[in-house]
Amino acid sequence: MMRLKFRRVLLLRAVVAALLVVAPLGCVSGCGEDSVAGPYCGLIAEEDVTPIVGRVTEVEEGDGGLLYCRVRGERAVLVASGTDDSWVSYGRGGNNAFTTLEAITGGDGREIPGTDARVFSYMSGGGTENSNAYAYWLEGRAGFTMYTVVAEDADESTVAALEELVIKYAPQVLDGVDSRTADPGRNRGDPATGTPGPEPSATQTTDSSREAESTSTGSPGQ
Repeated sequence: MMRLKFRRVLLLRAVVAALLVVAPLGCVSGCGEDSVAGPYCGLIAEEDVTPIVGRVTEVEEGDGGLLYCRVRGERAVLVASGTDDSWVSYGRGGNNAFTTLEAITGGDGREIPGTDARVFSYMSGGGTENSNAYAYWLEGRAGFTMYTVVAEDADESTVAALEELVIKYAPQVLDGVDSRTADPGRNRGDPATGTPGPEPSATQTTDSSREAESTSTGSPGQ
């Protein structure tokens, strides 16, 4: 009888020991589900991103040039991108970026004290499965944008958040960019507004080529 009890004790100890070994292994396998820590692309703070995209699972950074940062989360993809030529990157139909975004938003944009910049923001596809939020900082011919792609729950609060984020990050991204003081470019049918350049439609923008998965038609340059 004593031998039987002793064997049961040994068996119980063996089971407990096995569980203690397996448990840490399970934790290690689950580490892949942890959020990628910020700052992202050496600039964008984690606390600015997670309210928009949820837990961050992947970050892609562009090579060379101005900032290109693509942050994938559980609920959306957030893209941040700078340009030294907003006429090419954001203009549409032969118009410069200011005129293009004025037409899309129906307003003159938000003036930023202490700068010559204006900020535009809007929703596209509101109320549909493809709703996305956009915000743009335009200054001279330079620009910076942050927008969502395949967002599950983008709404006007997302637009407002992105507007504040472009105001926060654009001065850093565009620091030292000469085109911040350049002419924004001509508008179609009004050659006096700037120097003619290549039609935006002839040049696929960096954003549109990298974000082919986006189904939005409201973003300039798409």
